[in-house]
Amino acid sequence: MAEVTQTDVRREFDRGMPGVRVPGRVVVIGAGLSGLAVAYELAERGGDVTVLEASDRPGGRAYTLRAPFADGLYAEAGAMTLTPHCHYAMHYLRELGVELDTADLVGSRFSYFAGGRFFGPDADSLDRSGLPLAPHEKGLGVTDMIDRYVRRTYATLEPDITAADWTPTPLLAPYDRRSVYEVLSERGASPTAIDLVEPHFLEMRGGDLKTASALSWLRHEASPHSLANADPRWSKVKGGTDRFPRAFAERLKDRIRYRAPVVRVTQDDAGARVTFLHGTRMHTLDADRVVVTVPFSAIRHIDLTDAALSGAKQDAMRRVKYSSIVRVYLQMRRQFWPQDNASFSTDLPVRWVRDATPRLPGPRKILECLITGWRARALAVLSPEERIRFALDQVEVMLPGAREHFETGTSVVWDQQRYIEGAYILPEVGHSSLMPAMRRPEGRLHFAGDHTSFEPNGGSMTLALESAARTVLELGSATTA
Repeated sequence: MAEVTQTDVRREFDRGMPGVRVPGRVVVIGAGLSGLAVAYELAERGGDVTVLEASDRPGGRAYTLRAPFADGLYAEAGAMTLTPHCHYAMHYLRELGVELDTADLVGSRFSYFAGGRFFGPDADSLDRSGLPLAPHEKGLGVTDMIDRYVRRTYATLEPDITAADWTPTPLLAPYDRRSVYEVLSERGASPTAIDLVEPHFLEMRGGDLKTASALSWLRHEASPHSLANADPRWSKVKGGTDRFPRAFAERLKDRIRYRAPVVRVTQDDAGARVTFLHGTRMHTLDADRVVVTVPFSAIRHIDLTDAALSGAKQDAMRRVKYSSIVRVYLQMRRQFWPQDNASFSTDLPVRWVRDATPRLPGPRKILECLITGWRARALAVLSPEERIRFALDQVEVMLPGAREHFETGTSVVWDQQRYIEGAYILPEVGHSSLMPAMRRPEGRLHFAGDHTSFEPNGGSMTLALESAARTVLELGSATTA
């Protein structure tokens, strides 16, 4: 079958995917949002579907931390923000009756801490900061720099860069061979300016500007999902992101088997077989179709020797990179810093510090420290207790009184999360060449998850759900092929 486009999937999804017929027995590997959505759609159509989830909870990287915090406080370890343009996510949130609240990023008081002092992103603050900006950057605020170095760049790539169906056209393709850092430098950005604008587009993606694909970055920055394009309509799941996957799981009930890591998948002309562990016993399920939603960062734990995968698929699995992110959470007795909804970009090893509970009742607060890239891999070596001490020492430098007010803490090292092993796709230079193979079906095996989406950026709930809709359409076509 010819591959469907983003427009095709959106049109059929909005029509309720009326032509889909369930192709016999389906096994879905992984109970993240994409796997849950595939199973939900098949179950709604009376399908025989089983979800095998290696962990003891649904959601994957939609992960809300509720322990060890007091007073009902919680913090998001993974997905947390939704925009009005998250079409697929908004559809399922409405259908499942999951409520929304204002996103934490809305109304945040953003500032920098560098060289031992605070300053704002406005032009006057930057001029007083004494930072070594280039002469042509004097008098510019960070928003002006984003306009000059980012928005003007992607404006030259219209209409291709914002096309509904994403394709690296001849106009765009050269940017996939260059890094973000190269393009910003070519546009005249000084190293200092690059450091100032980076938190506005990569702080939540764990990227390395010197290896990240400029094309993938520009596609994201030109979209309404960019942090630089945030507006007051941005939202989050009320009560915690984990309520979203749990709402799916409640509808699926006994169709999900938890603590059932898949260890082998095979297929031939007659069918597919999935072998998994449950307790100390090995079990095998026969299936007509298998949907694999496991991140490629962890796919090596599944034996695919007899899965008849193409060379292109295997190459993509080996080459695709995932971002390294560590998130450390410090529960404070009370808010001892002056700004409400504070958010700081720093030159400390803890690169981003924010109030993770700006809209939860006090007096206690949780400060989140987000560390990305090589720094995250360095912190991953520490023990959980050492990571908390390290983060607390760094926050004390910026916000004196942190040690005095600290009560408890925890951390999440995404590289060490079992069965996930990475935060989300880090589209490096050349990433667009891997994308078709990443999402392409392989015989009876289909692939979903945000890493297989049409867009070159991962880490989005709605992209995971879009991949699920595409996969359901593929499965429906498979029954009539």
